[in-house]
Amino acid sequence: MFSMAHQSLAVAATVGAAPPADGDDVVIVKSRYGDYEVRRDHLITFPKGLIGFGDQRRFALLDLPNPGADRFKLLQSLDDLALAFHVLPLQPETSGFDAADIAAAVGPMDIKAESLAVLLIVTLRRAGDGVELTANMRAPLLVDANSRTAHQHVIANEKYSLRQRLN
Repeated sequence: MFSMAHQSLAVAATVGAAPPADGDDVVIVKSRYGDYEVRRDHLITFPKGLIGFGDQRRFALLDLPNPGADRFKLLQSLDDLALAFHVLPLQPETSGFDAADIAAAVGPMDIKAESLAVLLIVTLRRAGDGVELTANMRAPLLVDANSRTAHQHVIANEKYSLRQRLN
C-alpha cells in the first residue's frame, strides 16, 4: 500500500529496536504509546501548522505499537506532547482523490509527484459496542517526503467527506 514516498516517512527507530548508529542526530519523542527514538532528519515540519493548531509545526510520524493497527500511523506533535493524531497514509494514485484535485492542491506547494505522501487524519468514535473509524478526506495532509515539509489542504470539492467511513 505504501509508495516510496511513504516508506521514506518511516520511523527511524522505535523503543526496543536497535540503537541508532553513532553520530546520528536523534530526538526522543514521548507519545501516549511510549518513547520513540527518531532521527532529526525524519521529522516533519508544517510551516503553517494544522487547521486549529497553527502553532503546532513540528511532528514525528510514528508506528503504532498495536499490530492490528499497522495500516495507521501516529502524527505526534513535538511542540505539545499531548497533541497527536492517528493518520492513514495513502498512495496518491490510489487514494480516492481525483488527480486534478491533488495537482491543484500541491501545485502552489511545489511538491513533485514522486515525493508526495498523503495522510488522512482519522477519528475513532464509540458506536454502540464497537468503534467507528472515519477519515477526513476534505483536508488531507500533503507531505513532501524529500524536504519533510507538509501542508494541510482543504479541497473545495464537496464530494470528499469530512467523515469517510473506514470500517
